[in-house]
Amino acid sequence: MQTITTKSELTRQITACIRQGKTIGFVPTMGALHQGHISLVEHSVEKCKYTVVSIFVNPTQFNNQNDLATYPRTLEADCALLEKSGVDLVFAPGVEDIYPTPDERVF
Repeated sequence: MQTITTKSELTRQITACIRQGKTIGFVPTMGALHQGHISLVEHSVEKCKYTVVSIFVNPTQFNNQNDLATYPRTLEADCALLEKSGVDLVFAPGVEDIYPTPDERVF
């Protein structure tokens, strides 16, 4: 299993899969994986030739900055579960890669 952190690398990997004629499954998450996530992953692995899971704690999903600050970040444990489940690629970008311009919302 490979882990990448940039959109450009994700684009490169997905483009290569498309050129090879692979079907691609995508499971978006914010990490802190549980059995519900794993069941989606297993379904993707069963139905697709290549499975990508994103792990991105999206700051725009939170109305309260404290909730964002205390959201569990368990990348190492999540990756161990995903590898056991047969995932091909984990996309774990930083906020700056997804949102290159800072969020200007007032909480």
